[in-house]
Amino acid sequence: METNIKILVTDDEPENLRIVGQTLKRDGLQFIFATNGKDAIEAAINEQPSLILLDIMMPAMDGIETCRRLKSQQKTSDIPVIFLSAKSQNQDILEGFGAGGVDYITKPFFREELLSRIHTHLKLYNANQQLNALIEQKRELLAMLAHDVKNPSGAITKLAEALIEDIENKQFDADEFESCLSIIKSASEDLTLLVSEILDEEANEDDGIPLDPDISVDVVDIIRHIVDLNSVYAAEKSIRIQIEGPSKLPTKASRRILTEIFDNLINNAVKYSPPNSDVTVRLTKSNQRAIGFRFEVDDSADLIPAAKREALFGRFVSENQDTQKDLVCSHGLGLSIVKRLVQIVDGAVGIDTRANGLGNQFYVEIPLAN
Repeated sequence: METNIKILVTDDEPENLRIVGQTLKRDGLQFIFATNGKDAIEAAINEQPSLILLDIMMPAMDGIETCRRLKSQQKTSDIPVIFLSAKSQNQDILEGFGAGGVDYITKPFFREELLSRIHTHLKLYNANQQLNALIEQKRELLAMLAHDVKNPSGAITKLAEALIEDIENKQFDADEFESCLSIIKSASEDLTLLVSEILDEEANEDDGIPLDPDISVDVVDIIRHIVDLNSVYAAEKSIRIQIEGPSKLPTKASRRILTEIFDNLINNAVKYSPPNSDVTVRLTKSNQRAIGFRFEVDDSADLIPAAKREALFGRFVSENQDTQKDLVCSHGLGLSIVKRLVQIVDGAVGIDTRANGLGNQFYVEIPLAN
């Protein structure tokens, strides 16, 4: 039997409501009543039933019009509607289907027939909901992959172009050449790791990111690599990236998770800071956790109002400035990815005003594994 379901029964005749209610109650189904189309629409919006039984012949607003309005509302458009009516002419049936109904039962009905139709459409509705959730999950996965591939692949392209230009102009510098190739190699390794672990995550039955507690990584090494990667973009804007903190911090954590968190925050700082400004990347002991570290990125962008900071971690919105210099939330998909990854490792993420008041400070608190 389906669980956590509720059926909305709409009929202007109290006796019909009583009969249907008894039938549903005997089968263990939860239900609510409405006696007219207007109340049915309001109840559907507020209660979000799994299915609606709707009488066609009602005064003021009949069932056909009620169904049309339900299907025009975003919150109720997916709820299946089964018409109940003494009318059985083909034109009425076609009109009901045209309004968005999924089935039609004539009165008087047999109890077994009513319950059979209800359970059939509840199963179809649940299957459709699961399919929609799966589609949304795939969309999020593709969006995250496309977003996180963009920065390292862009850096590889720019560095390769710079090397080709130097070779064509016969301005070969061995040290610079080796440095560029090292960044290209690291960026390509990041891409391989990202794709590999996302595929592993996709194959994971629990839909979680696989973590290996036996793998130790150096947090500082990851930060330096991400700074080198973003220095390509920073140089184009004459932005100076400084690193503050210890020279080494080994911990058992997912390199992919830390790489994505650091890259999104540093990349955003470079993206939204004005030309010829400073970005500071800082690693300190956690202020909120007994064992852990705090990663901070200070940008030189316009201050983000406190009231808008939480919205920055939503999906598919970006930080821009209109002609009045008012910030529009937020940084886009990147911060929603950061928030999700930080939650996976039981960390914390937030935004403060930079100590000198000339920018924003994005931070994450990450607990260290024992």
